[in-house]
Amino acid sequence: MPLREKMTDDGWTTAYIDELAGHMDGMERFGIARLLTQRLGRGSHDGYLLTSEDGRPFGSLRGEGSAVAAYEGYIREAFPGDADDIIGLVVGYASGVQDSSWASMVQIVKEFLVRQRTAPGPEAYFWKQLNDVPKPWSVARDDIAVLRAKYLGLAPRGDETLRERYLRPAVITWHAFTQLLLRHTTFPANDHAAETLTVVRTESTAALQYFRRVCTGAALTAEEIANPSTVYDVPLVATRGALESSSLYTVKTIHGNVVTESVIPHHRVFALYMTARPKSAGHQLSFFANDTENEVTFMPEGLPFRIRRQDDLAFAAPVLATPNLF
Repeated sequence: MPLREKMTDDGWTTAYIDELAGHMDGMERFGIARLLTQRLGRGSHDGYLLTSEDGRPFGSLRGEGSAVAAYEGYIREAFPGDADDIIGLVVGYASGVQDSSWASMVQIVKEFLVRQRTAPGPEAYFWKQLNDVPKPWSVARDDIAVLRAKYLGLAPRGDETLRERYLRPAVITWHAFTQLLLRHTTFPANDHAAETLTVVRTESTAALQYFRRVCTGAALTAEEIANPSTVYDVPLVATRGALESSSLYTVKTIHGNVVTESVIPHHRVFALYMTARPKSAGHQLSFFANDTENEVTFMPEGLPFRIRRQDDLAFAAPVLATPNLF
Protein backbone atom coordinates (compact mmCIF):
# COMPACT_ATOMS: atom_id res chain seq x y z
CA MET A 1 0.00 0.00 0.00
CA PRO A 2 1.42 3.46 -0.85
CA LEU A 3 2.70 5.57 2.05
CA ARG A 4 -0.07 8.13 1.66
CA GLU A 5 -2.80 5.50 1.98
CA LYS A 6 -1.10 3.82 4.96
CA MET A 7 -0.76 7.06 6.86
CA THR A 8 -4.30 8.16 6.02
CA ASP A 9 -5.62 4.85 7.35
CA ASP A 10 -3.47 5.39 10.44
CA GLY A 11 -5.08 8.73 11.22
CA TRP A 12 -2.38 11.18 10.09
CA THR A 13 -3.53 14.56 8.85
CA THR A 14 -3.51 15.34 5.15
CA ALA A 15 -1.31 18.39 5.77
CA TYR A 16 1.37 16.34 7.52
CA ILE A 17 1.30 13.60 4.87
CA ASP A 18 1.55 16.18 2.08
CA GLU A 19 4.57 17.85 3.64
CA LEU A 20 6.26 14.55 4.46
CA ALA A 21 5.77 13.23 0.92
CA GLY A 22 6.88 16.55 -0.55
CA HIS A 23 10.15 16.50 1.37
CA MET A 24 10.75 12.86 0.48
CA ASP A 25 10.39 13.81 -3.19
CA GLY A 26 12.63 16.84 -2.66
CA MET A 27 15.34 14.74 -1.03
CA GLU A 28 15.12 12.22 -3.85
CA ARG A 29 15.76 15.02 -6.36
CA PHE A 30 18.60 16.34 -4.19
CA GLY A 31 20.35 12.97 -4.51
CA ILE A 32 19.90 11.73 -0.95
CA ALA A 33 18.15 8.49 -1.97
CA ARG A 34 21.14 7.60 -4.12
CA LEU A 35 23.40 7.87 -1.06
CA LEU A 36 21.02 5.71 0.96
CA THR A 37 20.80 2.87 -1.57
CA GLN A 38 23.12 0.32 0.00
CA ARG A 39 23.27 -2.96 1.87
CA LEU A 40 24.48 -3.15 5.45
CA GLY A 41 25.26 -6.31 7.42
CA ARG A 42 26.47 -7.31 10.85
CA GLY A 43 29.99 -8.57 11.30
CA SER A 44 31.12 -11.27 13.70
CA HIS A 45 32.58 -8.95 16.34
CA ASP A 46 29.37 -7.41 17.69
CA GLY A 47 25.66 -7.16 17.16
CA TYR A 48 25.22 -3.47 16.46
CA LEU A 49 28.02 -2.21 14.19
CA LEU A 50 26.53 -2.33 10.70
CA THR A 51 29.03 -2.37 7.87
CA SER A 52 28.69 -1.80 4.13
CA GLU A 53 29.81 -4.41 1.64
CA ASP A 54 33.10 -2.56 1.19
CA GLY A 55 33.74 -2.63 4.95
CA ARG A 56 32.75 0.95 5.82
CA PRO A 57 31.02 1.23 9.23
CA PHE A 58 27.43 2.38 8.66
CA GLY A 59 28.12 2.84 4.96
CA SER A 60 26.99 6.21 3.67
CA LEU A 61 25.01 7.05 6.82
CA ARG A 62 27.99 8.67 8.53
CA GLY A 63 31.23 10.40 7.64
CA GLU A 64 32.40 12.68 4.86
CA GLY A 65 29.92 12.88 2.00
CA SER A 66 27.30 11.00 4.03
CA ALA A 67 23.56 11.10 3.50
CA VAL A 68 23.26 13.16 6.71
CA ALA A 69 25.64 15.75 5.28
CA ALA A 70 23.42 15.81 2.19
CA TYR A 71 20.35 16.23 4.44
CA GLU A 72 21.94 19.37 5.87
CA GLY A 73 22.59 20.61 2.34
CA TYR A 74 18.95 19.98 1.44
CA ILE A 75 17.75 21.97 4.45
CA ARG A 76 19.99 24.89 3.48
CA GLU A 77 18.58 24.89 -0.02
CA ALA A 78 14.93 24.40 1.01
CA PHE A 79 14.97 26.84 3.95
CA PRO A 80 17.54 29.55 3.23
CA GLY A 81 18.07 31.73 6.28
CA ASP A 82 16.35 29.28 8.63
CA ALA A 83 18.54 26.21 8.14
CA ASP A 84 20.67 26.52 11.29
CA ASP A 85 17.59 26.86 13.50
CA ILE A 86 15.89 23.87 11.86
CA ILE A 87 18.97 21.65 12.02
CA GLY A 88 19.54 22.82 15.59
CA LEU A 89 16.14 21.47 16.65
CA VAL A 90 16.90 18.09 15.06
CA VAL A 91 20.14 18.02 17.05
CA GLY A 92 18.22 19.17 20.13
CA TYR A 93 15.88 16.20 19.85
CA ALA A 94 18.76 13.74 19.44
CA SER A 95 20.63 15.30 22.38
CA GLY A 96 17.47 15.14 24.47
CA VAL A 97 16.94 11.43 23.84
CA GLN A 98 20.58 10.89 24.86
CA ASP A 99 19.61 12.12 28.32
CA SER A 100 16.02 10.89 28.63
CA SER A 101 12.98 9.86 26.63
CA TRP A 102 11.25 12.67 28.54
CA ALA A 103 13.78 15.45 28.07
CA SER A 104 12.27 18.85 27.31
CA MET A 105 12.81 18.87 23.53
CA VAL A 106 11.65 15.26 23.30
CA GLN A 107 8.36 16.16 25.01
CA ILE A 108 7.90 19.05 22.57
CA VAL A 109 8.37 16.74 19.58
CA LYS A 110 6.04 14.13 21.09
CA GLU A 111 3.26 16.66 21.59
CA PHE A 112 3.76 18.01 18.06
CA LEU A 113 3.43 14.54 16.53
CA VAL A 114 0.28 13.80 18.52
CA ARG A 115 -1.32 16.85 16.87
CA GLN A 116 -0.41 15.52 13.43
CA ARG A 117 -2.95 12.72 13.76
CA THR A 118 -6.71 13.05 13.62
CA ALA A 119 -7.08 10.17 16.09
CA PRO A 120 -6.56 9.15 18.79
CA GLY A 121 -6.56 12.26 20.95
CA PRO A 122 -3.70 13.14 23.33
CA GLU A 123 -5.46 11.40 26.21
CA ALA A 124 -4.69 8.05 24.55
CA TYR A 125 -0.92 8.48 25.03
CA PHE A 126 1.24 8.05 28.10
CA TRP A 127 2.61 11.28 29.60
CA LYS A 128 5.17 10.84 32.35
CA GLN A 129 5.82 12.46 35.68
CA LEU A 130 8.26 11.40 38.41
CA ASN A 131 8.81 7.69 39.07
CA ASP A 132 7.12 6.66 35.82
CA VAL A 133 3.69 7.61 37.18
CA PRO A 134 1.26 8.58 34.40
CA LYS A 135 0.56 12.29 34.10
CA PRO A 136 -2.97 13.37 33.04
CA TRP A 137 -3.03 15.08 29.66
CA SER A 138 -4.60 18.18 31.24
CA VAL A 139 -1.42 18.60 33.31
CA ALA A 140 1.00 17.52 30.57
CA ARG A 141 -0.54 20.03 28.13
CA ASP A 142 0.21 22.96 30.41
CA ASP A 143 3.69 21.69 31.24
CA ILE A 144 4.58 21.28 27.57
CA ALA A 145 3.18 24.74 26.77
CA VAL A 146 5.79 26.13 29.18
CA LEU A 147 8.53 24.10 27.48
CA ARG A 148 7.41 25.29 24.05
CA ALA A 149 7.60 28.91 25.15
CA LYS A 150 11.06 28.37 26.62
CA TYR A 151 12.64 26.36 23.80
CA LEU A 152 10.76 27.57 20.72
CA GLY A 153 10.47 31.22 21.68
CA LEU A 154 7.54 33.43 22.54
CA ALA A 155 5.42 34.19 19.48
CA PRO A 156 3.57 37.49 19.18
CA ARG A 157 -0.02 37.31 20.37
CA GLY A 158 0.45 33.63 21.17
CA ASP A 159 0.63 32.67 17.48
CA GLU A 160 1.55 28.98 17.68
CA THR A 161 2.10 28.77 13.91
CA LEU A 162 4.95 31.26 14.22
CA ARG A 163 6.30 29.42 17.22
CA GLU A 164 6.58 26.30 15.04
CA ARG A 165 8.38 28.10 12.23
CA TYR A 166 11.44 25.89 12.86
CA LEU A 167 9.94 22.95 14.74
CA ARG A 168 7.57 21.82 11.98
CA PRO A 169 10.18 21.55 9.21
CA ALA A 170 12.69 20.03 11.65
CA VAL A 171 10.35 17.19 12.62
CA ILE A 172 8.90 16.57 9.16
CA THR A 173 12.19 16.67 7.25
CA TRP A 174 13.94 14.29 9.65
CA HIS A 175 10.93 11.97 9.49
CA ALA A 176 11.13 12.16 5.68
CA PHE A 177 14.87 11.40 5.75
CA THR A 178 14.22 8.34 7.95
CA GLN A 179 11.50 7.12 5.58
CA LEU A 180 13.90 7.29 2.64
CA LEU A 181 16.53 5.42 4.64
CA LEU A 182 14.08 2.62 5.44
CA ARG A 183 13.04 2.41 1.79
CA HIS A 184 16.52 2.39 0.28
CA THR A 185 18.91 0.91 2.85
CA THR A 186 18.88 -2.86 3.31
CA PHE A 187 19.83 -4.15 6.77
CA PRO A 188 18.72 -6.93 9.14
CA ALA A 189 15.30 -6.33 10.75
CA ASN A 190 14.23 -3.97 7.94
CA ASP A 191 11.62 -5.76 5.82
CA HIS A 192 11.29 -3.85 2.56
CA ALA A 193 8.47 -6.02 1.24
CA ALA A 194 6.28 -5.60 4.33
CA GLU A 195 7.61 -2.07 5.01
CA THR A 196 8.22 -2.89 8.67
CA LEU A 197 11.08 -2.76 11.17
CA THR A 198 11.46 -5.30 14.00
CA VAL A 199 12.61 -3.87 17.34
CA VAL A 200 13.17 -5.16 20.87
CA ARG A 201 12.71 -3.51 24.25
CA THR A 202 13.03 -4.45 27.91
CA GLU A 203 10.38 -3.65 30.48
CA SER A 204 10.22 -3.68 34.25
CA THR A 205 7.90 -6.05 36.05
CA ALA A 206 5.98 -3.00 37.30
CA ALA A 207 5.23 -1.97 33.70
CA LEU A 208 3.42 -5.25 33.09
CA GLN A 209 0.40 -3.97 34.99
CA TYR A 210 -0.29 -1.70 31.98
CA PHE A 211 -0.19 -4.54 29.42
CA ARG A 212 -3.47 -5.73 27.90
CA ARG A 213 -4.33 -8.65 25.67
CA VAL A 214 -5.07 -7.58 22.11
CA CYS A 215 -7.82 -10.18 21.67
CA THR A 216 -9.89 -9.25 24.75
CA GLY A 217 -8.51 -5.98 26.12
CA ALA A 218 -8.05 -7.70 29.49
CA ALA A 219 -5.15 -6.72 31.73
CA LEU A 220 -2.60 -9.34 32.71
CA THR A 221 -3.42 -11.21 35.89
CA ALA A 222 -1.26 -11.01 39.00
CA GLU A 223 -0.06 -14.53 38.28
CA GLU A 224 0.94 -13.60 34.71
CA ILE A 225 2.77 -10.49 35.91
CA ALA A 226 4.67 -12.60 38.44
CA ASN A 227 5.55 -15.14 35.74
CA PRO A 228 5.70 -13.45 32.30
CA SER A 229 6.69 -16.72 30.65
CA THR A 230 3.02 -17.71 30.84
CA VAL A 231 2.19 -15.09 28.21
CA TYR A 232 5.13 -15.58 25.85
CA ASP A 233 4.11 -14.79 22.26
CA VAL A 234 0.63 -13.54 23.26
CA PRO A 235 -0.22 -10.34 21.32
CA LEU A 236 -0.30 -7.46 23.81
CA VAL A 237 -0.84 -3.72 23.72
CA ALA A 238 -0.16 -0.90 26.20
CA THR A 239 -0.61 2.85 26.53
CA ARG A 240 2.66 4.40 25.35
CA GLY A 241 4.24 7.77 24.86
CA ALA A 242 4.00 9.41 21.44
CA LEU A 243 7.66 8.52 20.78
CA GLU A 244 9.38 5.69 22.61
CA SER A 245 12.78 4.01 22.34
CA SER A 246 13.56 0.42 21.47
CA SER A 247 16.64 -1.31 20.09
CA LEU A 248 17.88 -3.32 17.15
CA TYR A 249 19.92 -6.51 17.50
CA THR A 250 20.95 -6.43 21.16
CA VAL A 251 18.79 -6.61 24.28
CA LYS A 252 19.54 -3.59 26.47
CA THR A 253 18.52 -4.04 30.10
CA ILE A 254 17.76 -0.56 31.42
CA HIS A 255 14.64 -0.56 33.61
CA GLY A 256 13.90 -4.30 33.67
CA ASN A 257 14.57 -7.63 31.99
CA VAL A 258 11.20 -8.55 30.47
CA VAL A 259 11.99 -8.70 26.75
CA THR A 260 9.40 -7.60 24.20
CA GLU A 261 9.50 -7.61 20.40
CA SER A 262 7.45 -5.41 18.06
CA VAL A 263 7.05 -5.13 14.30
CA ILE A 264 6.73 -1.43 13.42
CA PRO A 265 5.34 0.04 10.18
CA HIS A 266 7.99 2.16 8.49
CA HIS A 267 5.94 5.35 8.70
CA ARG A 268 5.86 5.08 12.52
CA VAL A 269 9.69 5.09 12.74
CA PHE A 270 11.16 8.54 13.43
CA ALA A 271 14.90 8.09 13.99
CA LEU A 272 17.63 5.43 14.00
CA TYR A 273 20.97 5.20 15.81
CA MET A 274 22.80 4.21 12.63
CA THR A 275 22.72 7.70 11.10
CA ALA A 276 25.14 10.42 12.04
CA ARG A 277 23.90 13.32 14.14
CA PRO A 278 23.64 16.50 12.06
CA LYS A 279 26.36 19.07 12.76
CA SER A 280 28.54 16.46 14.51
CA ALA A 281 32.26 16.59 13.77
CA GLY A 282 32.92 14.82 10.51
CA HIS A 283 29.33 13.54 10.59
CA GLN A 284 30.51 10.61 12.71
CA LEU A 285 28.61 10.82 16.00
CA SER A 286 25.69 8.42 16.47
CA PHE A 287 22.30 10.14 16.26
CA PHE A 288 21.58 8.95 19.81
CA ALA A 289 23.77 8.39 22.85
CA ASN A 290 26.04 5.68 21.47
CA ASP A 291 26.06 2.73 19.14
CA THR A 292 25.68 0.02 21.77
CA GLU A 293 22.16 1.26 22.53
CA ASN A 294 21.34 0.54 18.83
CA GLU A 295 18.38 2.80 19.47
CA VAL A 296 15.24 3.43 17.43
CA THR A 297 12.48 5.92 18.25
CA PHE A 298 8.98 5.35 16.93
CA MET A 299 5.31 5.94 17.68
CA PRO A 300 4.03 2.74 19.36
CA GLU A 301 0.41 3.82 19.97
CA GLY A 302 -1.94 0.90 19.29
CA LEU A 303 0.77 -1.40 17.91
CA PRO A 304 0.88 -4.97 19.24
CA PHE A 305 3.99 -6.50 20.78
CA ARG A 306 4.92 -9.84 22.34
CA ILE A 307 6.92 -10.91 25.38
CA ARG A 308 9.63 -13.17 23.97
CA ARG A 309 12.37 -15.53 25.08
CA GLN A 310 15.70 -14.08 24.06
CA ASP A 311 16.55 -17.20 22.07
CA ASP A 312 13.35 -16.74 20.03
CA LEU A 313 13.96 -13.13 18.98
CA ALA A 314 14.01 -12.67 15.23
CA PHE A 315 17.10 -10.44 15.01
CA ALA A 316 18.42 -9.80 18.51
CA ALA A 317 19.63 -13.30 19.26
CA PRO A 318 23.34 -13.62 20.15
CA VAL A 319 25.55 -13.04 17.12
CA LEU A 320 27.56 -16.09 16.06
CA ALA A 321 31.18 -15.83 14.96
CA THR A 322 30.97 -15.79 11.18
CA PRO A 323 33.08 -13.93 8.60
CA ASN A 324 30.19 -11.65 7.65
CA LEU A 325 26.47 -11.69 6.95
CA PHE A 326 26.52 -10.70 3.27
